[in-house]
Amino acid sequence: MATDWYRRNTWTKADEEEFFMRLGRARKDGRAQYLKLQAYALMDTEKSSLLTVAESLLTRILSDFPDDRVEKSQTLNALGVIQMRRGNNEAAIQFFQQAIEFEKAFPYSISGAHLNLGEIVVKTGRTDLYDEVQERFLAEANRGGIIFPAELYTIGSVLAIIFAFKDDVENAKYFAEVAANNATAKTNTLWNPRKRHYGTVEHRKVWLDRLVKKAQKFVKRDS
Repeated sequence: MATDWYRRNTWTKADEEEFFMRLGRARKDGRAQYLKLQAYALMDTEKSSLLTVAESLLTRILSDFPDDRVEKSQTLNALGVIQMRRGNNEAAIQFFQQAIEFEKAFPYSISGAHLNLGEIVVKTGRTDLYDEVQERFLAEANRGGIIFPAELYTIGSVLAIIFAFKDDVENAKYFAEVAANNATAKTNTLWNPRKRHYGTVEHRKVWLDRLVKKAQKFVKRDS
């Protein structure tokens, strides 16, 4: 099956020329999306050289389509992911925070930046940002509506770590249970049986589970 012109996983000179030729022919209101989708495809390869290309495509969205509200938060989040993969944690945090701020004004635009921010904050021990993440995650957990198990797994894990750090034993234990229950959930709460498996945890994050376990040891020792 031929790959869509905006989902290439290679970036030769010929690839680049054809992509931008087709992009120039596309409807203007769809070009930002094509740039984003191509950037995502290159990011999925996890190759350093292609991450650089993806970064340039994403940056182009911000420069060429500054008023595009549909793609902006996802673009900022993706730029944060690229920086995170490179180990540039401060730059990644700033991109995630920018995406979250944008989503406050335009809540229909959801990128998952809050989940990425929470993970990088606890992974790098940025305790100065714990309150910010806690407030955002609690609001998300209590907002109602559909929240998929994979989201609750991350939210529960991060909050368990934060509350353990704050010596809040009750909440630390509660959110560790939320994380554990959603990590093994086989279905979501959607009514459509064909979509009941969407958003479940395919692979647990070993580093995150270890941090939760370490946090719970301190909770048990001090309780």
